[in-house]
Amino acid sequence: MAVKSVWMLTFEARPIVKVGGLGEVPPNLAASLVKKGVEAVIVMPSHAPAGLRGEEKRAEVDIGGTRVIVGYREWRGVKYVLFSGGPLDDPRVYAEDTMMDKVALLAKALGWLLLNYEKLGLARPDVIHFHDWHSVIALLKARRELADKGWRPGLVYHIHLLVEKRVEPSLIARAGVEEDFRHRVRLGGRVLEVTVRDAIGMARGIAERLGAIESDVFVTVSRTYLREDRDGVLNRLGWDLEEKSGVIYNGTDWRYRDAMEEVLKRHGNALAKFTGKRDGYTRHDLRRYFLLQALGNMPGAEPRQLDKELFKKIQEWLAPPFKPNGKVEPFETDGPLVITTGRLSRQKGIDVLAEAVPRVVEELGNVKFVFLVLPVWGGEEYARQLAELTKDYPYNVRTVFGIAPSIYRLAHLSADVFAAPSRWEPFGIMALEAMVTGNPVVASAVGGLKEIVLDIRRHGLEGTGLHVSPGDPYELADAIRDMAAFMEASRTGDLDRYMPKIGEAKLRSLLEEIVDAGEIIRKNAVERVEKKFTWDNAADMALEVYERSVASKL
Repeated sequence: MAVKSVWMLTFEARPIVKVGGLGEVPPNLAASLVKKGVEAVIVMPSHAPAGLRGEEKRAEVDIGGTRVIVGYREWRGVKYVLFSGGPLDDPRVYAEDTMMDKVALLAKALGWLLLNYEKLGLARPDVIHFHDWHSVIALLKARRELADKGWRPGLVYHIHLLVEKRVEPSLIARAGVEEDFRHRVRLGGRVLEVTVRDAIGMARGIAERLGAIESDVFVTVSRTYLREDRDGVLNRLGWDLEEKSGVIYNGTDWRYRDAMEEVLKRHGNALAKFTGKRDGYTRHDLRRYFLLQALGNMPGAEPRQLDKELFKKIQEWLAPPFKPNGKVEPFETDGPLVITTGRLSRQKGIDVLAEAVPRVVEELGNVKFVFLVLPVWGGEEYARQLAELTKDYPYNVRTVFGIAPSIYRLAHLSADVFAAPSRWEPFGIMALEAMVTGNPVVASAVGGLKEIVLDIRRHGLEGTGLHVSPGDPYELADAIRDMAAFMEASRTGDLDRYMPKIGEAKLRSLLEEIVDAGEIIRKNAVERVEKKFTWDNAADMALEVYERSVASKL
């Protein structure tokens, strides 16, 4: 069966609201599906009172005693159905005190939509694609609501990050799904007739396992995260789910040419004045401009803070080279540039990188590190660690807390190495953004990072970076030192200076064979992303999964 209409249920999606990487997936995947002739609809909470997300009111309904406004808008050809009212108005997308209220009400709102979609001018969905644990109760609600309607779409459940959230029967009851609702599921190669109570028991109370059991097909974002990681999906949720599992890669809409055009549009005049050129800028020109000028000249509103209360706490720890409001002084000298990006959480391993920095500085004295990081509650100690590191190494380290769009892509186009020290990483969109802007990546050999980054020690001149063991600052430091020295030796041709810094024999041998091997690695990185990790490729993978879900539904 050709899939013509897909609904996606999610808690976040650009441009409505975006908190983390999940916010990029549904809108980009849906937009690529639209290009392939599929009607794509994103269903989500507004996380704001009606109208504040640019949607038009289409209906006002009473759902379980809560007045819910049904809004509608379009973006990039994708249709958005937004629910507002009650807890769905809370702008704190994932606040613990309203989370379960949102989950239950969104499930009931989906149930209403499944019976009233024609009123909004929508086609009946061939597939509903549920994203992360927040959507599991809605998946059950869809099964319950359509149980006696004579039709049911394929149901796909998507695990982006496994958190093993506990789900209580009372939450499912709040969504209007009875514990004794009988239905069929497929598990371990068998078709079973179960109640919701049975399914929760089979799921051991874990939301993600329940979603996998209740779906026709469940997917995650990389094969490594699905099958190999010790704390990955099948190892944690159970191998009895294997036959109904699959993979849909994430992608990126970044392209090297687009990033360069954006940087030149934003920085062209200042760059020309800094370099004395009008065009023909080298990557080294961009690096010098970024380190010596642009980094210290962020516009007044930057870096922008998503949580001002948290930033007030962070500001207590800031001293030069920090400036007021989280701005930073530029560097005084140029040097090999290592950047990293991401949330300040344990997952991202920023503390491991911070511990590695002094070792790299000791052996490669002119190296520069720029952290472009987003503070989150629970990561305060990581913020303090970076503040102290920046003060202790003013000639080598800068930390930008918050969002700085004026320099974000410039930093990527200026860098020599990108560090991705995650302790776990289901996929790793940040590695795609780094590679497509020409950066070799030093990455933990976990999850999607293991598949995105091709280790030069194994792939030679077809490689795109180096793998390291997660959580090991010494191995990470050695790999960053080797990769930075390799790239600088390749750029300058100064093998006498940089070759002794490179401990990895494979990198030394590549330089001995081809002095500009670094440029080949950069080209490999760009081409690998643009050929393999686009959203169009992700949409092709999704369509295969959708057709499989329709064919296997019970």
